[in-house]
Order: sequence, then structure tokens, then C-alpha cells
Amino acid sequence: MDDSPVDSPIDIPDRKARPSRVLIVGRRPIERVGIQGLLEEQGDLTVVGQASSPEDARDFLAQAAPDVVLAAWDDRDDEEFAALAEAAQRAGAPLILIGEPLRSGDLAALLQLGVRGFLSPDASGEDITAAVHAAGRGFAVLEPVVAQALAPRPPVGWPEEAPGEEPLTDREGEVLQLVAQGLPNKVIAIRLGISEHTVKFHVGSILAKLDASSRTEAVMRAARRGMLTL
Repeated sequence: MDDSPVDSPIDIPDRKARPSRVLIVGRRPIERVGIQGLLEEQGDLTVVGQASSPEDARDFLAQAAPDVVLAAWDDRDDEEFAALAEAAQRAGAPLILIGEPLRSGDLAALLQLGVRGFLSPDASGEDITAAVHAAGRGFAVLEPVVAQALAPRPPVGWPEEAPGEEPLTDREGEVLQLVAQGLPNKVIAIRLGISEHTVKFHVGSILAKLDASSRTEAVMRAARRGMLTL
């Protein structure tokens, strides 16, 4: 079966006027067609094309300017996926990965590559559509089953959460969302219009409230508790 892109890049109007344009990337035609079918059932998104390789994806990113890239990719550590993530990041299109549950050690690396969403192969069209809209607004997206796979497991007999746990403030929640996107404190400060010192203060408070020793651990704990899940 020919594994070349099914569609051809098309001319588009201003992308800001249509904030729901999606490029589907995957090696297998059946996966690409299946994802497109799920999205078409929702009737809320426009699929601008399908690509089977990073090279094809670059053509679509340049010519069709999708808002979000959906990638059904099994080999997350290979050079091809890194090339795809780089191309999407340069084009300013958030990348959502659809695949098997991740290892917890993958999260930080994939966030640094520009991946902004993680969905399981069993995700519904409704889930994917919601993830696309959320990623397009700058949120990191973790489907519950993926969040559970990422979450560190406490030793047997240990409580998963301490009673009377102090909730995050609204500002801390905003900082946490940006931390989950892999952004440094300086960029977070610019995004939120606050000082870098204030960001450091909020990050420290988030780590303390989530009982985390690092930013990555804080993101994983927050994902397990539903703080970063649609």
C-alpha cells in the first residue's frame, strides 16, 4: 500500500480566522485515516492533510499552516520523531502525541521537544478534539489514562496524598500550566506579566504543596491529581 500523504497541501486564508486546523502525521495510513474519521465525526475541526514522514510534515507546515499537529508515532526516541517535533515547534504548531502510555522519564524530554499533549490509542474523537482546542490555547494535555501511567507509584502502604493538602492558588495554577509546557522562569514571567523573582516564589510554593523535589516531579504529581488533565 502506498504510504505517501493522502492529501495535498492547500492554500488557506488567515489561520487566526480558523483556529482549528489540524495536520495528522503517522507512518501507517490506517492510523491517519482512522484519526481523521474520528475528527470528522465531531465536525468541529478541519484536517488540512496527512503526512507519513517529517519531510512530508514540513511541506504541510509551510504550505497549509495547521494550528495543531496530531502524531500517531510509536518510536518516540528516534531521530525522525525529533525532526517532526522540531518542525512543528518552528512552525508554532503544538504537537499532540497519540500512542502507548509513556514512561515517566519521557515526559520532560518530550516537553522540551515541544510536545504539548499525550493521548492513548483509545482516545475518542471527543477527547482528541478537546485536546486540540486546549493545545491551541497553550495548555499541556494529559488524558487520565496517560497521566496515571506517568505518575510515580508510592511504596505499598503509603498514602498517595496527605490529608488536608493545601490547594494551589489561581496564580500558582497558571504558573504550573506554563511549567508543564517546559518554559523557563524568565519566559513564564513575561507570559504572566510578573517578575522572574515572583515566578521563582510560585514555583517554590508549588513544589512544597505537591511535595515534589523538581519541576518534572511536580508536573507528574499534578497530572496524577487531575490538575493538568482536561
